[in-house]
Amino acid sequence: MEPSNSPHTGQPIDISWAGKGTDYIGLGFKIFLLKIITLGIYHFWGKTETRRKLWNHTRINSEPLEYTGTGMQLFLGFLIAMLVVFAPIFIGVIIIVSLFGQQSIALAVFMVCVYVSFLYLIGVAIYSANRYRLSRTQWRGIRGALKGSAWAYGWTTFWTTIVTILSLGLAVPWQSIKLQRIITNNTYFGETGMQFTGKASAVFKYFIIPWLVMVGGLIALGFLISPYIVQIQAWQEAGGIADPNKILYVQLMLILHYMGFLVFASVAYAWYQSKYYNYIAEQTHFSNGNFNLTTTAGGLIWLTLSNVLIVILSLTILTPVAVARVFGYIVDNLSFNGTVDVAGIQQSQQSLSKTGEGLAEGFDIGSF
Repeated sequence: MEPSNSPHTGQPIDISWAGKGTDYIGLGFKIFLLKIITLGIYHFWGKTETRRKLWNHTRINSEPLEYTGTGMQLFLGFLIAMLVVFAPIFIGVIIIVSLFGQQSIALAVFMVCVYVSFLYLIGVAIYSANRYRLSRTQWRGIRGALKGSAWAYGWTTFWTTIVTILSLGLAVPWQSIKLQRIITNNTYFGETGMQFTGKASAVFKYFIIPWLVMVGGLIALGFLISPYIVQIQAWQEAGGIADPNKILYVQLMLILHYMGFLVFASVAYAWYQSKYYNYIAEQTHFSNGNFNLTTTAGGLIWLTLSNVLIVILSLTILTPVAVARVFGYIVDNLSFNGTVDVAGIQQSQQSLSKTGEGLAEGFDIGSF
């Protein structure tokens, strides 16, 4: 990336995390109780409170980020998405069922069209949600921005997903890099943009390993469980009469084989994810430098498993704790190589939307 021509002097950037998971325990209980009292409506205000705390604990040169979004904006965005997107679908289903019945071809065709449109709208939702969050993120009074078209991103998401499916998943790195390039190259802090220089070929060499593990694991799993499937079929043909201990043994062996496959596949994929995240950061440039991320497969696996336990055992009450642990892990392992002309950054001129990420809420993606 070419050096900045600004007359201002660039300065190094230090990124740090000033919080810890336990700071969010009280917030988790507060949000849980208020969601019960308000029949779930406080969800949007609870999300806003969580973001404000997460942003505040993220420090750049010892100064916190600031989240300026509101719960009302998220709530209004959700209502609009429900009325514009999901309500017409619900009404359409009712009309078709009343006219043609639940088993009609008309209903099947309608639902196929709905699912295809969802594949497109999910991309729109992801882009719009990122735009909203960036526009409500400030540092030293300067806010972020995501330019470009959410509709164009949705179309790219749609057709690259089709290609990925047809390639049996081999096109995942290509799709990921293509979509990341669109978002990063349209991301701005003030009026200073970011630049992404990553290539799919650099990621594919890492992805091929978990892909082979997945394919090989599925083949091996088929061979390993086939004798047990044959045994079950034999029992069914004999009238379902069998020794309860033998049935329990077969069921246990099937579970163990599936769990073994999931463990191997998860470890391989976590290794790829750590390589992918680190590469994405390295190829993201801003001003006169680039980012650096040092996640590890072990760190991601431990973080995921421990967070699942925290959320399940607390009956989702401590979800903010789990989210904070993810933020803390990423920020603690994130750094910036080079300098940034902070004084030369001008405020973003992009207009702010009046509502939040409604589609993302409707599809339940990008929770925080």
